[in-house]
Amino acid sequence: MAPLRRRLAFAALASTCLIAASACSSDGGSSGGGDGRKTVKFWSMPYWIGQNDKVKQLVDEFNASQTKVNVELTQLEWKDGREKIKLAVAAGKGPDVWLMNNGLELDYLKSNTLASLDTLGYTPADLDKFLPLSRIDEYNGKMYGAPLYFDVDVMLYRTDILKEYGFDAPPRTWDELKSTAAAITTKSAAAGKKVSGWQFKGMDDHLNAINATWESFLCQAGGSLTTPDFKSSTQKSDAGKTAMNYMRSFYTDKISPVGTSALNGFISGEVAMFPFFQSVVGNVKAGGDKVAGKWAVAPMPTGPKSGCSMVGGHSLVANAKGGDLAAAGTFMRWLASPERSAQYMDFQAIFPYDPTKVDPAVKGTVEQKIAGDPNWTAIIEQLDRNTPDLVLQDRHAFQARWDAQKASVVAGVNGQSTVDKALQAIDDQVDQALANEK
Repeated sequence: MAPLRRRLAFAALASTCLIAASACSSDGGSSGGGDGRKTVKFWSMPYWIGQNDKVKQLVDEFNASQTKVNVELTQLEWKDGREKIKLAVAAGKGPDVWLMNNGLELDYLKSNTLASLDTLGYTPADLDKFLPLSRIDEYNGKMYGAPLYFDVDVMLYRTDILKEYGFDAPPRTWDELKSTAAAITTKSAAAGKKVSGWQFKGMDDHLNAINATWESFLCQAGGSLTTPDFKSSTQKSDAGKTAMNYMRSFYTDKISPVGTSALNGFISGEVAMFPFFQSVVGNVKAGGDKVAGKWAVAPMPTGPKSGCSMVGGHSLVANAKGGDLAAAGTFMRWLASPERSAQYMDFQAIFPYDPTKVDPAVKGTVEQKIAGDPNWTAIIEQLDRNTPDLVLQDRHAFQARWDAQKASVVAGVNGQSTVDKALQAIDDQVDQALANEK
């Protein structure tokens, strides 16, 4: 991904009317409205999974509660929303506040585009309420993103299928995962039912998912994405080979069929287990009677070194050159507050605050939601296994890495490439991007 300063040159050649309709009518930055309130421009994708209108409802609720700040929402699509924001910000026509993936993007941080939370009205006491995992939004000792929620890779499994083939509990280790999946695949094939015991999300119709899947298994094998100084890619390592050879064995041993949709197969009963962010639970529930009472969530099976997994989710960030940072901060502290983050748990988003440090009423709401869904036990166990390290590494050469992994991990796992060549290809592409960061 090119640095923002390079994008400025490109953006100057493009019509900002092609970026977003609102960018054509006014410059970026907060301004005063006709009623005397400060206007904050907020650009967001519909992060409330399953309900695209919920973000607008929240903004309307905020506006109704305020006398000094008014938020104007521009809702973008996931397919190109991030790129539109980048171009608009580079052209000086962007929003005051916008949605960004947890971990934040290095281009924004290195170009001093983002306002640190302490300049937006966050106090040390406010920052102390976040979980330690929120360090993924730190840069040079300061927080630049306010987490709305976290995602972590977990395992989903069909309780009915496992029970049918003699398993009363989900696998807890790599060895158990493979033996359980192999038994289901083999026995179902003999019975003419064609059930795949396991599918790696990303080896199917959602190619981008291979990034979260791969980085989870690499982490479990004890691997890293970069050296500690973030200057070199480290995927062609003993851990990388262990992880990729393990994943590859599911296809060479005919346990998993390449191309089978993990999610759709899970809903239809053609896939017994698969990994992905816990937020996919909403998609599973949409399967209705096909899945009702027939599935559950478990922590990821532990690998040779650990049971860690990829961390995702989203944060709010603010433009450091915005017209009114205080107004932007007022909105961010509201939308990313413990009260709102507790609501996000309705789409299985993970609460980013330490429950013991928030208002007792909010703590009670969080505890009630957890008690009402047994899957939260597994999700929280997985959350507790994870650290900020992998995400902080992933921030460097992010786009180059994810593009390289989409091609090379799939090729290495399905046999189109050797494991060594696949891992070397990732390192070569990422190293080139890392060199450009210096």
